[in-house]
Amino acid sequence: MAVSVFCNSCLCEPRSTAPRFCLTSCGHVFCEVCLQKGKKDECLICRKACRTLVLSKEVSEFQEKFRKRLLKYHKQKIAKLEESLKKVTQQIQQLQ
Repeated sequence: MAVSVFCNSCLCEPRSTAPRFCLTSCGHVFCEVCLQKGKKDECLICRKACRTLVLSKEVSEFQEKFRKRLLKYHKQKIAKLEESLKKVTQQIQQLQ
């Protein structure tokens, strides 16, 4: 599954010839071109003071693995809750 990363300003996506992408401490993603257009240490979207981290391939891969694990966890939790709901519904029907 492809990771949905794009610049929150110009909406460009990472490509081999594209500029590097950075993640801000406030959670926004920008290409270096847009980041250089804004004020230093200020988010282009929320205008909060922020720091930036260059998104490397390793960071993107780590985030993708984490996203998959989190999704699997929530699917399992939903399945357990659905089973519990089914049992409680059956119990209610038996009591009626």
